[in-house]
Amino acid sequence: MTFSSNDNSDPLAQILPVAAHLFDNSGAAISLFDNQDWLLYGNAHYYDLICYPQGAHLSWPDIVRDNYSQGHGLIAETDDIEFWIQAALAKRRTRTYRQFEIDAWDGRWLLMTETLVPEIGLLGIGVDITQAKNMTTALKQEYQNALITAETDLLTDMGNRRALERLSNILLSKGRHFQVAALMIDIDQFIPYNDTLGHFQGDLCLQQVAQVIQSSLKVGETYPIRLGGDEFLVLMLGVPMSLAQQVAHRIRNGVHKSAKCLFKINRVISSVTTE
Repeated sequence: MTFSSNDNSDPLAQILPVAAHLFDNSGAAISLFDNQDWLLYGNAHYYDLICYPQGAHLSWPDIVRDNYSQGHGLIAETDDIEFWIQAALAKRRTRTYRQFEIDAWDGRWLLMTETLVPEIGLLGIGVDITQAKNMTTALKQEYQNALITAETDLLTDMGNRRALERLSNILLSKGRHFQVAALMIDIDQFIPYNDTLGHFQGDLCLQQVAQVIQSSLKVGETYPIRLGGDEFLVLMLGVPMSLAQQVAHRIRNGVHKSAKCLFKINRVISSVTTE
């Protein structure tokens, strides 16, 4: 345990030895700074967190500066550490109790609380929440992955009707004057093609057309959707009609080239099968 006051008439000198025994066995990083932000007490976990030997007499700004310059201890995400320190100092004693999260260079996350103790100083308690934070992050990622999967057409890797519904709600919230260009696309003679050559070749055809559409969308914010069967929709946000027409021509030309390629491949497959 480490604390600086040795005056037995000082209430702090009487409180700290008792409190320090509890703090040292708490598992939390605990500190006590006086009203000038000098460290009066820090348990072993706190000194380990800030990468200083136990018992070092330090000011809070100096701890932050050293951790920032050395790339260890607590992380301060800033390009101007002095501005960051002044902004943080302005918050440190504005409320009796304050709670926030911080992270350390060694990968730990801590939930910090600061409690203003009248006539004594600022009591800080940091609880390691790394495991909970990682679990929360993993759950959020799983949720995002599930959302993407639910809104993705598995055959073409485009958005599906569920994605279109969510996108429509977003567009409606932007107001009437938001410009949207829409391209409706279907494949000529797809049903007889699919019936003649089979569903496997039909799926390959849909994937090929989808690839042509996606590779043709090189402008602005675009959303390709497979509505179902051989029907596709492309929404282009903030794109003028002239540019949308260019994209439409690019898709049509790409599909024509792709169709010739598919025709040649099917002829070869047919001849091999026949033989």
